[in-house]
Amino acid sequence: MEILSYPQKAEKPTAVALGFFDGVHMAHRQIIGLAVSQKDMGLTPAVFTFAELPQKSPTGLLTDNSEKQGIFKNLGVELLCLCDFDAVKTFTPREFVEKVLSNTLHAEAVVCGYNFRFGKEAKGDTETLKALCKEFGIKLFVLDEVFSGNTQVSSSNIKKLLKDGELKEANRLLKEDYSFEGKVIHGKKIGRKMGKPTLNIELCPQKFLPRFGVYACEVSLSGTLYKAVANIGVKPTVTGENIPTLEAFLIDAEGDFYGDTARVSLVEFLRDEKKFESIAELQKTIEADTEKAKEILKNSSF
Repeated sequence: MEILSYPQKAEKPTAVALGFFDGVHMAHRQIIGLAVSQKDMGLTPAVFTFAELPQKSPTGLLTDNSEKQGIFKNLGVELLCLCDFDAVKTFTPREFVEKVLSNTLHAEAVVCGYNFRFGKEAKGDTETLKALCKEFGIKLFVLDEVFSGNTQVSSSNIKKLLKDGELKEANRLLKEDYSFEGKVIHGKKIGRKMGKPTLNIELCPQKFLPRFGVYACEVSLSGTLYKAVANIGVKPTVTGENIPTLEAFLIDAEGDFYGDTARVSLVEFLRDEKKFESIAELQKTIEADTEKAKEILKNSSF
């Protein structure tokens, strides 16, 4: 997948999916999939998105740029145009279509969601885009909102599911397990003292944190997949700090892996984080968590 930084120009005509695509969830994939399908018409499947949200998310992001790029590539996107919001924030809707879509990306087809907004102060909507695309000879596809049961598929609703501990449903709407990626760093080695050495994973400060608690998960390290139990939270039994951390205990493997990059994919929520009366009680509960995780993960893709 080729990555451009606006205003770098595409070399060939494109079909462009428009959006920020946080989470790249079920509805986003329909938008991107339609752009990719235009490859049959001789167009390069492309995504135009902002490198960062125009306004910082108060809750964090479901996917950072690196994660999104990997998903885009797997979905068949061949060209990604990353744009600094400041570069286009003063553009009128007409200037956006002319300068970005027509002149820079050579778009012959554009795909967006029903609630897409664009142009200075977000004054342009899909009706505005429809009129402008017609003027510039661009075919426009606008996708309606997507529901799964009674739940509208949206990044905000997925975040609510994750905060409520409804991980399975969130993963279903995301079309993959919610995950974290970061370097393995040194911790306080409390788990090692309890006979349960854990990997401390560096958390991206922009990443959305799900419900604090214990999860059955899969950990990818150097191309190898491990079954694991992860804790996300502040470890109230063993620390007096209020700084969220991510720790993973590999069920059937050992090693420190310091400096390696780990990807932790959350498979099932086991229980809430809680403060135990003693380390012995904590150890007993960790053993029970591990047995639960083994049962859940025994039919996973290992």
